[in-house]
Amino acid sequence: LDHFAPLLGVQWKTLSLSNAGTRWGSARVDGSIRLNWRLVHFRMSVLDYVVAHELSHLRVMDHSPRFWETVESVMPDYAQRRRVLKDEMLPPWH
Repeated sequence: LDHFAPLLGVQWKTLSLSNAGTRWGSARVDGSIRLNWRLVHFRMSVLDYVVAHELSHLRVMDHSPRFWETVESVMPDYAQRRRVLKDEMLPPWH
């Protein structure tokens, strides 16, 4: 968070871990960032993508072209990293 926030010109306030079944992360207008604890199973480059993605929401709160341009501004290869989240299997946790 501390690496990407200044690059994006945003400030995050709190970080918490989640146990969400369908989301890797979330961001709120108040600067709260939540990351799914299961991200520990991925390479650091994938975790970096999720962090950059959520911090980008502090600038653009939707998934418009402007949002993806914001992500790309700090992570030109974001699409490859994003694909790993969809392609790699994780063990089921119940």
